[in-house]
Amino acid sequence: MSSSTSSDKPKVVDFATASEKHRADRDHQRREDKVESIRKRFDEAFPERKTPVKDFLRKKKDKKKR
Repeated sequence: MSSSTSSDKPKVVDFATASEKHRADRDHQRREDKVESIRKRFDEAFPERKTPVKDFLRKKKDKKKR
């Protein structure tokens, strides 16, 4: 009996794709860390505001569009 499964085939890794995925994951984690630190600072500075980081980033984006 000959059964064909995915484990029979060797795993081929495309380094360009793997590199891009790894870089994207690293960049995403770096951005998340940056936003988390901003969120902490804003929570300490403006404890009464609901979404201080979102408000700040939206204001910054709007200013950049002008």
